[in-house]
Amino acid sequence: MESVTLDLQQSFGGLNEAVLVTNPDRIIVFANAAMEKLLRVSREDLIGNTTKPFFADPAQFDRMAELYQRPSDQKNRRMYAIEAVLGDGTRKQLEVVSAPLFDTSQTLSGLLFISRDVSDRKQLESQLSDLALTLEDALDAILEGFAIYDAEDRLIICNDTYREIYAESAPAMFPGNRFEDILRYGLSRNQYNTGGLDDEAWLARRLKQHQAADGAVIEQQLETGRWLRISETRTSTGGIVGIRADITELKDAKALAEKAYRNLHLMADSMSACVGEVDLEGKCLFLNKTGYAWFNGTPEDLLGTRLRERLPWKERDTVRSLFMVAMGGEKASAEIGMHFPDGVTRECLMDCNPRFNDAGEVDGLVVVISDITDRKKTERTLAELYAITSTRELGHEDKIAEILRLGCDHFDLPVGIISHVIGENYTITHAQSPGDTVQPGQSFELKDTFCTLTLQADEPVATGHAGQSEFAGHPCYKLFDIETYIGVPLLVDGIVHGTINFTGRDIRKRPFTSADVQIIRQFADWIGHEIARQRDHQALMDAKIRMERIASIDDLTQILNRRAFLEKANTEIQRFRRSKQAFTAVMMDIDHFKSINDQHGHAAGDDVLKLFTSTISRELRSVDIFGRVGGEEFCLILSGTGLEDAFTVCERLRKKIVRNCQDPRLSQVVTCSMGLAVSSREDVEFSSLMQKADTALYKAKSTGRNKCVMYDASPDSIAV
Repeated sequence: MESVTLDLQQSFGGLNEAVLVTNPDRIIVFANAAMEKLLRVSREDLIGNTTKPFFADPAQFDRMAELYQRPSDQKNRRMYAIEAVLGDGTRKQLEVVSAPLFDTSQTLSGLLFISRDVSDRKQLESQLSDLALTLEDALDAILEGFAIYDAEDRLIICNDTYREIYAESAPAMFPGNRFEDILRYGLSRNQYNTGGLDDEAWLARRLKQHQAADGAVIEQQLETGRWLRISETRTSTGGIVGIRADITELKDAKALAEKAYRNLHLMADSMSACVGEVDLEGKCLFLNKTGYAWFNGTPEDLLGTRLRERLPWKERDTVRSLFMVAMGGEKASAEIGMHFPDGVTRECLMDCNPRFNDAGEVDGLVVVISDITDRKKTERTLAELYAITSTRELGHEDKIAEILRLGCDHFDLPVGIISHVIGENYTITHAQSPGDTVQPGQSFELKDTFCTLTLQADEPVATGHAGQSEFAGHPCYKLFDIETYIGVPLLVDGIVHGTINFTGRDIRKRPFTSADVQIIRQFADWIGHEIARQRDHQALMDAKIRMERIASIDDLTQILNRRAFLEKANTEIQRFRRSKQAFTAVMMDIDHFKSINDQHGHAAGDDVLKLFTSTISRELRSVDIFGRVGGEEFCLILSGTGLEDAFTVCERLRKKIVRNCQDPRLSQVVTCSMGLAVSSREDVEFSSLMQKADTALYKAKSTGRNKCVMYDASPDSIAV
């Protein structure tokens, strides 16, 4: 069974998937670390028990007994959905896959179970279902006309605003009808101003624009004189999403907007903040150069539109609430995280200032959005760095890993590395990367890394676009295709240890700032101090271990002395009382040892003791405990071993002693007597179990020596 367990540990112990194996009696014989973490129960508490306590529905556990009763039916793996009760009392939805295990004679030797937590997936499926139910209501809440067509250009859905805009075509707007057929229906009722083109020519031009679906904005005039702004975009599935906005009033206000722009743009364009002006409906009348860059558009794209609607809905609601306060005549300000259409996420200070007309009424807003990302990010990073470095809940390696993660978050880069440089060799000692693609232990020539530039400069070095800088000619750029890099030398006790650096293959959208340089200096300073402190700590721990070994090891035999052995033995008793897994104590005594000392001297006796202990030690497992408790008396604990199995082991040891422990200087054969006692409920202290084993040893010696005797509580019984 030991070899089977070792094979399971070797096969499944390191997997991220939670693995559990039971024997044919449904008793758990193996669980890997991932299963311990999933069930929130220690491996010692799992092994030897069944999985029944983890079933929220005990009947499901009973039904699964058929897996063991009809193993021949299990030609393929099976999958189950189980509501599990974890060790801390919480419940989780698990997906469990089972597979039978057969021995060489095709007899069922157990079942293997692989489990994963699907609670989040179940919750997401429920949320998606709820979302689908509210989609139509959400579309109707959109102020613009909105329609979606499938890959065959057939209408999927449109909102009421879309039907109202094209009132003449509304009867043709039903799911499944083609876009071209809807256009023809409107043309036949003179809905569109074709600008002098005949119907077929106008239709061909409009269909070409529609099929392009490249997001370009076009203007369309209806026969009533109303103007529409149209934007159509191709979906990932080949369909087309179209938005229609009434821009009739925009046409009338355009002249005024252009005049306002001429008056403001010289001043506003010189500002690094986004400056804009909106009317009472929130439509943009003016935007400076920074605003156009952030909203990723031109005046034709953005003027007359509600810029807030180009933001995610949560941010849109926040902006709308600020607008409402300012429309009431009061200045409104707030700090907001905003995802702009240029692809950059900025933390912003947004000021909405009411603009008053001659009558003292609010007729619009002047909006200033200042980028405070660097300041806020620096504040958060420094606060989190302090929390990481000051906590006692994290160890040395955990703190370094957290700093690398923090650096990746701060610099918005996927890879963080700490290196150790010796001569011209660059070795990664710690790494943070997606999917752990960069691993500690990887080595490179220093000249092939950007860190050679960092060490040469002896200060932080950074680039956000290596291809357009002096970095482009460096071997690292060609070898690893790194576009963004920031690194700093790492000093330990004033000596260069290596570097800490953060990298990415994408061009950086935001330039590195002086605050970024100071942050990476802080990282390097703390890690350098932590490495030095850890070295000192490790030296102290090594010294402590050496001292503890000296205090717990018998000088002659190099096994545990009596004090150290009894400490471990009492720990084993406590473990037995928790896990109920029995173990056997064995008292051992070298037969006629006194005569060896008397006839051949203590030097010969010492040699016999050393030969005896080395013979025993070679035969034991790592979990067994062996110690010298007297002159020629020894005690052995066979962990997790019952009395019968322990007797077999002791017989093997006894025979090994007869074969391997003979000294040509001695006139007698070296033999050993052993007394065995298995742990029981009444053994509160190890001393009581040791006394039982000693009683069995006494019987072994009094009935002829060179034998193993099992303890029996009955008055006159001897088990040999």
